[in-house]
Amino acid sequence: MTTLVSFHAHPDDESIATGGLLALSADDGHQVVLVLATRGEQGEPQPGVLDEGEPLWQRRVQETHRSAEVLGIHGVHFLGYED
Repeated sequence: MTTLVSFHAHPDDESIATGGLLALSADDGHQVVLVLATRGEQGEPQPGVLDEGEPLWQRRVQETHRSAEVLGIHGVHFLGYED
């Protein structure tokens, strides 16, 4: 077993750009770790998507962890850079 570390700038880049590779690697028994530079603070959500007063970054972090579960990713780490 090896460890695959996937680096991305923003939440959801992992599923758009490399989701298939990450899922296949996890399915093959490799440990997969996701590292994101930002929490996606400056994205542009569609009206009505966020709950009232909910910050975008909070939703993006939740979505990233759910994506990681679906893809079989073993760890998610945010580096804390501003988007």
